[in-house]
Amino acid sequence: MNSQSPASCLARKVEASHSHPRTEAALQRLRQAMATVEAEIEAHGGSYPYNHGRMTQSELCRRADVKKATLQNPVHKDATRVEVMSWCDAINARLIQARDMARLETGPVASLDEASRAALRQERDELRRQLDAALRHSAELARENAALRQRLATG
Repeated sequence: MNSQSPASCLARKVEASHSHPRTEAALQRLRQAMATVEAEIEAHGGSYPYNHGRMTQSELCRRADVKKATLQNPVHKDATRVEVMSWCDAINARLIQARDMARLETGPVASLDEASRAALRQERDELRRQLDAALRHSAELARENAALRQRLATG
């Protein structure tokens, strides 16, 4: 990326032609949200901790407390919206690379040592015994229930 942040580019393009207080406030909130998101990504090792790890225009607008429809109005459509889309694309490209790198660094799941396997087998066998006992008890109760219903029916 270039040496200037996307937020400063966004500010220059829109501020050059419009200086309405609401426009300025929306731009300021978008800039702040961009900076916050970038800081969060940095703090979380290259991944975005919200919105299932994806950065979208809607997510940025939500974070900036700016309605997404604002980006469609004539003041913002050709400058702010384009810059927001570009910024989101750049962030998502970094996020994808970070996810891929994390996958590579993690590698295959560590294999269990023999003691852990033995403990898991023992736990599995105990759970099977408990399940078998519960199934036998359930069948016994079903037979008893059927017998009681039969006695009730015959009077």
